Amino acid sequence: PGRLKPTERGHALHGAVSAMKASAREAERLFAGAPHALVGTVRIAASEVYAMHVVAPLVARMLAEQPELEIELSVSNRAENLLRREADIAVRFFRPEQEGLIAVHVGNTELGLYAHESLLQRHGEPTGFEIPEGAFVAGFDREATPLAPMVRGEPPARLIRFRLRSDSILARQAAVEAGMGCAAYLVDVAATRPGLRRLLADRFGQVQEVWLCAHDELRRSASMLYVWNRLEQALRERLRPPSAPPGP
Repeated sequence: PGRLKPTERGHALHGAVSAMKASAREAERLFAGAPHALVGTVRIAASEVYAMHVVAPLVARMLAEQPELEIELSVSNRAENLLRREADIAVRFFRPEQEGLIAVHVGNTELGLYAHESLLQRHGEPTGFEIPEGAFVAGFDREATPLAPMVRGEPPARLIRFRLRSDSILARQAAVEAGMGCAAYLVDVAATRPGLRRLLADRFGQVQEVWLCAHDELRRSASMLYVWNRLEQALRERLRPPSAPPGP
């Protein structure tokens, strides 16, 4: 593991024998007279934030409902190649460009700047990008994500100083929730975290599309279709825009 990588032919062979394995297990169940249930393994790819806060709780419910179903959760902030079978189903924040994929836009969220209320009690709420001395700003370490697309209006007068740097989004958010500083959150995730307050909403934010993607095996696999349908339903409900207040 980690030293050898399959060729395109190897990926194709894996796809074929995986379907054979699921079929054989289903045949064994039918011969034994066991009740019908989904069998097989489905690999889901998601970012570390969505894997923790959105996908993992839903996976727990799916596994409880389907005792013979197996799920692999690939947690990474990079985009797995579905055509190379690095994952069966992926939750992404952009529309895939590869041909031969099934992709559905399930809704939008937004990136915003957040801090814990305990930090704001100590330092007050900032009115601009000049963060008070002693209030950390959590940012990137070796990886770099441009912040300019998230800034609305005039950019900061000077470079933002990241006093806490980590490439792990969850580590940065843990620091924020401990009252150490402020960092970017997806607003649908921040809404579920106690004590968080959004900062500079009129000056910092970026809409994020959410896509559910899969390779064509989805059309032939009952287990993949079950996982897809559960994910799609949950994401659409989560990302549904709030209802407008009734008119007079």
